[in-house]
Amino acid sequence: MGDFMPGGRFDANRVPRRTPKAGGCLLILAAALSLPTCDSAPETPVTDFGDPWTTETEFEFGEGVGSDADASFGFVTAVRVLGSGDRILVAEVGPRVTIWSPDGSLVRNVGRPGEGPGEFGPSISVQLHDRGFHVTDNRRFTSFSSDGTLIGTVPFPPHPAGGYALGRRALLAGGSVLAVPRFSPLEMRGFGGRPPIESVPVVRLSEKDDQWIMDTVATLDTRNRALVITPEGTSAWQESEQMFGDYDLTWFDPEAGSVVVVRRNLGGGQVELLEIDAGGDTVWTRHLSPPPVSLTPERAEAVVDDLASQLSARGRIPFAGMRAAVEEALYIPDPLSGARRAHGTASGEIWFIGFETEDSFSVWYAVERGGGGNRVRKVLLPSGFRAMDATGTHVWGVRSDDLGVQYVAGLRLVAPSG
Repeated sequence: MGDFMPGGRFDANRVPRRTPKAGGCLLILAAALSLPTCDSAPETPVTDFGDPWTTETEFEFGEGVGSDADASFGFVTAVRVLGSGDRILVAEVGPRVTIWSPDGSLVRNVGRPGEGPGEFGPSISVQLHDRGFHVTDNRRFTSFSSDGTLIGTVPFPPHPAGGYALGRRALLAGGSVLAVPRFSPLEMRGFGGRPPIESVPVVRLSEKDDQWIMDTVATLDTRNRALVITPEGTSAWQESEQMFGDYDLTWFDPEAGSVVVVRRNLGGGQVELLEIDAGGDTVWTRHLSPPPVSLTPERAEAVVDDLASQLSARGRIPFAGMRAAVEEALYIPDPLSGARRAHGTASGEIWFIGFETEDSFSVWYAVERGGGGNRVRKVLLPSGFRAMDATGTHVWGVRSDDLGVQYVAGLRLVAPSG
């Protein structure tokens, strides 16, 4: 854990300190895992991002804006651009997957809930590949072409014998799978007398001679991820993830056969991006230093109060006891992490957002992928709009109105004047 906010009621001495890092590479790892380390120095961080890009709404569809009944969206989990940008894929909790034209015309319903071919379970994610996209549930990868035609289904490879549970994250072209071990917040915090889990590997599962073998591809820092709130006199009561945690983020690219790791506990709100291929080799890195953002002591107190109030009412536990437990467990670094979400886009960039704002706009950064690329753009997006994909001309995502109704929107990117 790291420092809490100065001036508030937090006490940094009540929690373990973070282990120093060098070059964005973990120095102390979970005792149960044998993982590689590195000691290369990071490149000089980018601090000048030029004048920001802005946007203009060009496309929008959903309930109440002239769309048909199929455009009544529940909770949207993914918006992805297919092909040359003339098709927009939307995935929702339910699950439901649909393909649209940018003007809001329904092109196709894709698959359906179930266990048969072309069907998927309740918890899904979507990733693009060279022929279309995968819909991944908790059992298998179901592949579709860009027009929504079923290509085939690939079951998950087995868990390693006697090992930890794996979250399968990406199916690669050769049939191998990138995966990450899954641990509960209690396990990560080391409850029950076990050592805390401070790092986990990204592994590649591949089949050879009718056997599945597992190789380590990358190492992820998981410190400051687990949130375990235990009011006095109770057992572990609330498990979740730290809302301000600075553990490593990942984005997996099945087409490239790689994982992009976003390291964000370098201090000062700095962010380091690394793309690592399935063989464990680093393809490129970028080191950025956006303007640091800190919570005021008053805002930190309000965050604790809000969370404690919600949990107290839910669990019928006195507010004072719940607040003390939340204050003890919640991690708020100073400054905050420079990235809180990150994902790849159709433009060939990695987009990430931190806690920085300008006026009423959220600040995103678009980082060009590739060893020779050096472009980093600062993009201002309307607050309340969640970016999920981008092309060279548009950024696509979701906005919600005052009643919580969600709309899929495409905003045209506008370059700085001059």
